[in-house]
Amino acid sequence: MILLLLLIFSLQNSLLYVSASTFDTYYARIMYDNVYLYKSPIDVDEYSNIYFSLPRTYFVELLENSNSEFYKVNYLNFSGYVKKEYVQTIVGKPNTPYLENQSFRVYSEQSRDMRSEPSTISGSSSQIIYIPLFSRNLTFYGTIEGERLVDGRTNIWYYCKYSADKDYYGYVYSDFCDEFKLSEIPLNNEQVSYTSEPSFGENNEINTSIPIENKTTAIVIAILTVPALIFVFMILKGGHLISKKENQKQNKEIKDY
Repeated sequence: MILLLLLIFSLQNSLLYVSASTFDTYYARIMYDNVYLYKSPIDVDEYSNIYFSLPRTYFVELLENSNSEFYKVNYLNFSGYVKKEYVQTIVGKPNTPYLENQSFRVYSEQSRDMRSEPSTISGSSSQIIYIPLFSRNLTFYGTIEGERLVDGRTNIWYYCKYSADKDYYGYVYSDFCDEFKLSEIPLNNEQVSYTSEPSFGENNEINTSIPIENKTTAIVIAILTVPALIFVFMILKGGHLISKKENQKQNKEIKDY
């Protein structure tokens, strides 16, 4: 019986540990303009190593320490890397972590080409798809400086999603796009509490004092614990009945004698 109780206790602690370590998530606020989402954790500011600039005041989900300079992060459906010095870890999860649902359309030939880099230098090898004029199926994610296609105009390109027969991701030249203005991107004014760099579970250990905050974990513990307690009760009850029968047998033998 003692062995069984120890097993139940160990199972509960294991479930508590899973609840504490598996469901912890960390977020960090983007504190400055022109904070890049990198493709690899190296300090190389080239097209081949950058997705786009992340919008200031929004957040990235922190996944791990990549090295002393970079976090590995998620932003929407992108995994990449950000420099630690440009973001600040917060307590908990923000209500609105990402800039979403910012759409626009293209209205000129110069912006119809979606490319894998913010430039036409590579020619057709960087072309992803040709976007129909006045298409509105474009979702904005971020910006990047690239080739200036028209003298005297901007060198900003949009990294975006174009939804057609499937979703395409790439860059379009921003100067001939409308229904969206960078100057009108809303700031995320959500109030948060800042904290130090997270441990990412490196120091997580089994701790019997961890409170159960996850309802699913509590239900699982109850489901597994109740049958075990019933089993213990049946053993004890069976032992009591055996002892009673032994006593009755001994009394009968004494009486017969």
